[in-house]
Amino acid sequence: MNTDVQLLADTLYWEKVERARRMKPEDRMKAGAELFDYACSITLTALREQMPKNTEAQLLEALRRRLAIKRQLEEATR
Repeated sequence: MNTDVQLLADTLYWEKVERARRMKPEDRMKAGAELFDYACSITLTALREQMPKNTEAQLLEALRRRLAIKRQLEEATR
């Protein structure tokens, strides 16, 4: 990666970290929930592209399976 781009990316990352440190705990929890919802919506969009004939219920079940797999992988690496 270009050094200038890496420097900018690092600077932006640390600015986010500092903003998060200044947040109240309840605001941090709210932000975490919002990020989770956003990530789920992105994943559902990708699942719709991969499985266009599936119903919304089937897509939500596929999302649940992926989340369960992620949890299992995290637990296995502890």
